[in-house]
Amino acid sequence: MHDHRYFFLGPDDPIHRRYEALRAFYVERLPAKDAAKKFGWSLNYFNKIRSQFHQAIQANQSPQFFHHHSPGPHPTEIAPSIQDKIVALRRNNHSIQDIKTILNAQHLHLSLRHIDNVLKKHRFPRLRTRSHRQKSHPHLPASIIPPKTVQVNLTTEVSRQMTTRYGGIFFFVPFMNQLKLPHLIKHAGYPETKQLSALNSIFSLIFLKLIDKKRLAHINDLCLDGGAGLFAGLNVLPKSSTISSYSYTTTRQMNRLFLKGLHQAVQQVYPSSGDINLDFTAIPHWGDASILEKNWDGSRHTVFKSVLALLALDPDTGFIPYGDATISHANQHDAILEFIDFWKDTCSRPLKCLIFDSKFTTYQHLSRINQDGITFITLRRKGKQLIHHANNLPNSKWHPVKLEGTARKYTHLKINESRVNLTGYDGTVRQLILTGHGRETPAFLMTNDVQATQKHIVTKYARRWLVEKGIREQIYFFHLNMLSSAIVIKVDLDLTMSIAAHTLYRFIANTLAGFEHAEANTIYRHFIETIADISINYPTIDVKLLKKVHYPILSEEGLFKQSHTISWLNDAQLKFSINNST
Repeated sequence: MHDHRYFFLGPDDPIHRRYEALRAFYVERLPAKDAAKKFGWSLNYFNKIRSQFHQAIQANQSPQFFHHHSPGPHPTEIAPSIQDKIVALRRNNHSIQDIKTILNAQHLHLSLRHIDNVLKKHRFPRLRTRSHRQKSHPHLPASIIPPKTVQVNLTTEVSRQMTTRYGGIFFFVPFMNQLKLPHLIKHAGYPETKQLSALNSIFSLIFLKLIDKKRLAHINDLCLDGGAGLFAGLNVLPKSSTISSYSYTTTRQMNRLFLKGLHQAVQQVYPSSGDINLDFTAIPHWGDASILEKNWDGSRHTVFKSVLALLALDPDTGFIPYGDATISHANQHDAILEFIDFWKDTCSRPLKCLIFDSKFTTYQHLSRINQDGITFITLRRKGKQLIHHANNLPNSKWHPVKLEGTARKYTHLKINESRVNLTGYDGTVRQLILTGHGRETPAFLMTNDVQATQKHIVTKYARRWLVEKGIREQIYFFHLNMLSSAIVIKVDLDLTMSIAAHTLYRFIANTLAGFEHAEANTIYRHFIETIADISINYPTIDVKLLKKVHYPILSEEGLFKQSHTISWLNDAQLKFSINNST
């Protein structure tokens, strides 16, 4: 008879040996060194098995610890839609390597073995052997002709899926609803075409501004992106020639009405204090032939052919309520009066204080502003006599002032105050001469505010760098310096769309904890620029975004917790989710 004790004392099966060794250690209290020696192991290896068993106990997986695991890869279920793509690519004589490359570009990562299994399942024969030259010179079309741009009617589509590079663009939808942009476009009277509505055209332009596209021609890069077209209510975005031609049909009056409605919508959520910074910016034209005038650009310290544009910025809220790119040398000084009329027609709140640079307007216009009861703070045009007068003032005429609440290097100033007369100005103004501000020559501030303290006036003007920051953002993110035409009316539409995009970025920034003062490029990089899969099953549009580090902030704000109506897409319900796959 066989001695059955050897089945337990000297097991051959590795899993059985593991069980008996651990039982000897834990039940029979055999020392670890002796247990390892008894079953032919080193002490280190036995301790490793003990550690793995301890982890299995903690994870409630102790039974699985003594099961046999089949070696090698496990079979993977491949979705029927992906199998259809593989079959279609093989029918076009693509090799397994080609199919894998194409699928990887679509973010579908499959191994060569899985692709081969699908081809065998569908009984495809092996491709004939190709030479190295044939492999390295594939016959590809010179270009892919994009589909014709048409409006999307989701009620007639059963289901549709697409992938976009700019999935985060749909985060702006709730704020577009809040601002009632479709209504503003209709009220402004923007023109329509036979194929595209005014909303389709304007939203296509706003989309380009929101995604940091440098030139209008770059819209052609998106002619195959279904997600970009869906944002504007289209299957794909229109071509650059269509957008360019459309801009010629718009007028300044349309842009002004749009900005008026936009400003009123912003005021309902973020009311203005009434303080406004004003500044001109020169939008350069780089062509050889140009009918444009030459303007001074302070950032480049030179004069060149450009479009002169006015921007107004609310320093308290960060919004830009007004812009005008139809300014010429003849009406440059009247631009401030145009803005005042715009404010009176738009906002019920009074315009309290205008802050601008020297040479912005004339002293006669300053007198009219004073008569309207509007406070202004500006720099005086200084000459040699004024500088000589300031340099020869006795020390007793100066007193120190420390600036607070402004991010400036020089905060300890010396100020001399007096009342002066200006040519063409009815009455006198307060003049504050400043030294110790980091410049060689004194600065001459003028204001009609007779009640504010010197520190308050100087601090308010020191915050004027915010409008310069806003202009810099307009130039570098919204690309106002990429003027491709000398037609001023087109530039004015471009500026208006930039202000609309800037407003949307400020709305989304104000809802993100820690990003309230972030610039548009920061918001775009952290939240907007991401790949997303879009599934349309009307009335639901599911946007599944590739996960990003900062998306938990959006989740806390409720964007992922509720659906959002898209009125321009047959009142479809927009829902967000995160694709956790890596």
